[in-house]
Amino acid sequence: MAGTRRAFTSKLIRKKKLGEILVDEGYLSRDQLHTALEEQKASGSLLGELLVSCGAVTEWEVAKCMVSQLHLPFIYTSLYDISSEAVNLLPHAFLHQHRIIPLDLFGSCLVIATAGDISQEVIDEIELSTGLEVGLYVALTSDIQKTLQDRFPLEKVTNELSEKFDQLFEGFGVFKDSERSSS
Repeated sequence: MAGTRRAFTSKLIRKKKLGEILVDEGYLSRDQLHTALEEQKASGSLLGELLVSCGAVTEWEVAKCMVSQLHLPFIYTSLYDISSEAVNLLPHAFLHQHRIIPLDLFGSCLVIATAGDISQEVIDEIELSTGLEVGLYVALTSDIQKTLQDRFPLEKVTNELSEKFDQLFEGFGVFKDSERSSS
């Protein structure tokens, strides 16, 4: 499994940076890239999101370049019939935090959509916690956000966090069962 996983996730090793691809494709000038990189240093924002928010490029142009950069396929998550098996494999708070969508489960491979900003550490964490290999697709940031809101509502995230805090406090003896039921 490790050889297969490494071969697959090695695709995350980027040969060309996103900004360079945007310039090469004619979506962005070198001056615009330089200005955006300076602002990125100051703000800590992701380059693609920064460029879209200031109107320098479209979300679709960033996604096309991410597909080229990462050598991954593209998908519209809002149009995909998400597998019920994949829905509960990862905590919904984790999905919102990393802006990823579990799409499907094929054998020992969990297929996930990302806007392209997923780190190798997050992939490793998913693989360790699920025991599955991760397969990636690139999606539009707005599509990921819409799917998270529609299929993985924040209400469920709030409930998950509340349960975790309850478990944590119980472990420290902060609540006794009778105290929690009366509050």
